[in-house]
Amino acid sequence: MSRPIVHVVDPVHPDVVALLQTEAEVWLGDVPFPSACDAVIVRTARVGADEISACPNLKVIGKHGAGLDAIDLGAASARAITVLSTPGANAASVSDLAIGFALALIRQIHTVTLAVKAGTPLSGAQKRGFDLAELQAGIFGLGAIGKGTAQRLIGGFGAPVQAFDPGVSDQDWPAAIARCDSLERLLETSDILFVHAPLLPATRNALDAPALARMRPGSFLVNCARGGIVDETALAAALRSGHIAGAAADVFAVEPPSPENPLMACEGFLATPHIGGSTNGALVRVGQLVAKQVLSALRAPITI
Repeated sequence: MSRPIVHVVDPVHPDVVALLQTEAEVWLGDVPFPSACDAVIVRTARVGADEISACPNLKVIGKHGAGLDAIDLGAASARAITVLSTPGANAASVSDLAIGFALALIRQIHTVTLAVKAGTPLSGAQKRGFDLAELQAGIFGLGAIGKGTAQRLIGGFGAPVQAFDPGVSDQDWPAAIARCDSLERLLETSDILFVHAPLLPATRNALDAPALARMRPGSFLVNCARGGIVDETALAAALRSGHIAGAAADVFAVEPPSPENPLMACEGFLATPHIGGSTNGALVRVGQLVAKQVLSALRAPITI
């Protein structure tokens, strides 16, 4: 019997490729997908209706990560194609980045570094930052990554943490985290906001100009969730006005972000190119999990 063909679209850890090769022929490379493939594994690449229709043998789509917003689930369902993902497998890595962003913002590390390198004297305000423990942290979205960020804030820094997530029942709500009954309440009472919600119709542009205006003057925002939740033009305006003291994002509505994105001209803005899950540990964990799922589905296909 011939071995199935698995097309790995985005770069993955070499150990993952080796694992796939134990049971499948592995093709590496970008889109377009080879029409003969039985499965595809993607990290950031889109899998739309056109890609699906171009692959008559396609049985499995594996997402190297959690979010499925770049996959046309309707087109996959119409073909009875199994869609797999790895929620939570990279949570620790993304949570670490969120905390790193927070520390960089509240201590103005980027601004201070540039000034020191240029020999520019620093003002007293530039030298003075905040402890995480003195800021009320708010988390929008209490999934695996949101909980991981909360654990680090509470256990590592002694910070007070509150969150908003209507999808988590009271029974499952962590006792150490205060619960906000609305996003508006979370925004109005947080000094630093961490965005860890999924991109859904209900969350798209949830943090628009009116929402950002509800945030405390001089507060901070960290988005390691999905582009499209935060209105980037509105955030740039809030940064320029000083209402938001600093913001950071690992995700953007259009990726990679254009240099013309208004956020790129904001001094108090930090950016990374969707690398939250790009640590060696996460790439191994997530990659091996999705590889095992895909191989299992190819051995005994299931329907969604």
